[in-house]
Formats: sequence, C-alpha cells, structure tokens
Amino acid sequence: MKWWAGLAGAAVLGMAVYGAIGLTQGDPRSPFPFRQLRLVSENMAPTLRPGMRVMARRKPASELRRGDVAVFFVGDNFWVQRVVGLPGDRVEMRGGLVILNGTPVPQADRGKIEIDGRTSTIRSEQLPGATAAHRVLDEGATPGDELSAVVVPPGRLFLLGDNRDNSMDSRFPATAATMGGGMVAFDDVYGTIAPEDVSD
Repeated sequence: MKWWAGLAGAAVLGMAVYGAIGLTQGDPRSPFPFRQLRLVSENMAPTLRPGMRVMARRKPASELRRGDVAVFFVGDNFWVQRVVGLPGDRVEMRGGLVILNGTPVPQADRGKIEIDGRTSTIRSEQLPGATAAHRVLDEGATPGDELSAVVVPPGRLFLLGDNRDNSMDSRFPATAATMGGGMVAFDDVYGTIAPEDVSD
C-alpha cells in the first residue's frame, strides 16, 4: 500500500463514462500541495480504472509536458486527462490517430480488452517529448476520431482521455450541450498524477 493510501479526507474524482465529472470533499481549489483521489469510471482506461486511488500533486501548468496526466478543475470538480498539445501546437485527428504539428503520433497494437461488455483494442502511443509510451483504447470508428486542425492558444492545454472513444475532452467544446472539456486554461490546472502515485 502506498504511504498516502490511508490519508483522511480523500476526494472522489469522478469521470462519468463520456466525461470527467467529479465530486470532491471541501474546496478543491484550496492550496493543498496534494490531494488523494479515488477514480470512479473509465475515462482514462486502461491507464487508470475505477476504484484506483491516486495522489494528485500540485504542479504549475507551465511545467506540464506532453504525456503527463493532468488534474484540473471544472467548476468545483476535479477532472483528469492526458496532456497531448502544448501552447502553439497544431493538433488534429484522423481515423483516431493524433496528428501533432503535422506528424502522426506513433501507435502500436497491444491486444484486446473487454470493459463493461465492450471490446476495445489496446494501443501504445508515444507523444513527442514524453518520457514513456502510454496505452490508449480504441473501440472502432466514432465521431471523436476525426478532428480538424486546431492550434492550442497561449495559456491553454489540449487534453485527451486514454479511453479515446469514451472521453469528453479537448476535442469537444466546453458547453452545457456537449459536456465537453474544451482546451484547459493554465489557471484551472491543479497538477499531475505520476505513475508511482497510483494504487489499487
């Protein structure tokens, strides 16, 4: 068990199937240097799954890099998604493949997995500048597989869920109608989750 797993006052990080809607205890914007969170849905599968405990650590958005798992605020809730685009990056998607600054991000098949009765392909993906590859899920063709090129503006991040076909993230506008995430402002970033800060 991780050293922080027994900390009192854990927050609950909710990620409804298509989004990352969360519930927290207390004020999520308070200046605590870390927050213990418990995952409740599949937005970041297969990397993060329901029931996992994670430790979110404060980190300025300007220090995040592609491949980092970012924790950020939407209203009074925490969301979690992976950093794909930094300010100035040009991001598009074709057939579910991320095209970053005109170059396809490499993917490699890693087998199949079944989640909630749905069969998905696991793929590894290596973002430029990331320290390691991460895994993503692909259920097949969905509307989110196609995205016209967008440029990430200053002070914003482009984020994606690893469960690409079940994540409302920066591909979708942040409106009440879409429940998308939109591009995330630096001011709304709490910090990041490191691989060593994840526990079953």
